[in-house]
Amino acid sequence: MGSRELAEALRAAAEERAAAIRRGAEADCGRIRSEAADAVAALREEYGRREAAAVEAAKGEIRAAAEQTVRLAGLRAEHLLAERLHRLARELLPGVGAEGGEALFASLGRELPPGDWERVTVNPADEAPARRLFPGAAIAADPAVFGGLEAERGGGRFRVVNTLEKRLERGWAELLPALLAEIRGGG
Repeated sequence: MGSRELAEALRAAAEERAAAIRRGAEADCGRIRSEAADAVAALREEYGRREAAAVEAAKGEIRAAAEQTVRLAGLRAEHLLAERLHRLARELLPGVGAEGGEALFASLGRELPPGDWERVTVNPADEAPARRLFPGAAIAADPAVFGGLEAERGGGRFRVVNTLEKRLERGWAELLPALLAEIRGGG
């Protein structure tokens, strides 16, 4: 084999070898591109899941905040309604006392424990019935007493308040839920 043929064989072998290296490099590039595309797709999927989870978490927080706001608004409204109902009930007391008249006063007076009452405070309209029911007591008229009485003995050490206002105050915790239920239920 001559030098020319040897050179030609070496060049052909080199070209074959270079082509094989190019094919190998192209295959590696293709594999790397495929792996990169797979990695990008996996990241997109992962970030999509994270985004969906973040959106759901944000929705949950927004819903919880909205529900809390609604509950607080409901509580505020119920509190305002309770205050208004209490104010209205207090405003009705003078009428209840006047409507009940002497029979209501006598009934409230009989609820007192027996004893020699020294001082009895009543609404001016109940002064005469008070003098009959408590003949030995000093009777004081006070327009702030809407119905019922305040009685003292023992030099003021023993005092009983049996006024409509005090009864409303004592019974309000039981009366309010019933009123609210009636308002909510429409009857």
